[in-house]
Amino acid sequence: MSFSSWPFRVFVALFALGGVIWLGASVARMVVGFDVFVPGTLVFKPTQSESVRLHTIWLFTLLGGWTGWSFLTCTVGGVGTAILVRRSFKTHGWLLMSAILLVLLIPVQAYVAWEDYQLWTFFDRTTGMPFAQPAEIIGVFLHRYTNTAVNVMLGMSLFAALTIILFCTIRPLQKPLTDSTAS
Repeated sequence: MSFSSWPFRVFVALFALGGVIWLGASVARMVVGFDVFVPGTLVFKPTQSESVRLHTIWLFTLLGGWTGWSFLTCTVGGVGTAILVRRSFKTHGWLLMSAILLVLLIPVQAYVAWEDYQLWTFFDRTTGMPFAQPAEIIGVFLHRYTNTAVNVMLGMSLFAALTIILFCTIRPLQKPLTDSTAS
């Protein structure tokens, strides 16, 4: 498979576009999600009303949709690219390492997408009005932020994504091209 064929270009474009939106939405989501807490704690800001807190959780949920769909786009592009270039893994080690990291990201992001969907079901999709009691919504939201294992995996997944970007930039473990006409 040539690196200049149209399927390769489409999959790389999906991978890049989905990855950029996913990383950007993830950062924006962290900022929005932590806005309800006193900085450095998981204690709600005492000056925020419950309606402001619920609206912030709704914005967090909306950004969860962006991160979920963009990661799916990134995954389709990344897996498609990896399948197309699998014969180049021996000469382009950075492609293999990037593919392995992407595959390791998939279960973590799938679990987070499932948790996001559960939070999404508590709100009306068109108006953002809550369907459930505020205490129940806040409980699910707090579970998302107090689950240490999930938060560690999310942090590691962001580092893995940044490592993929670094691999694609630096391209380590790439065999140098040999000049076959020199012999």
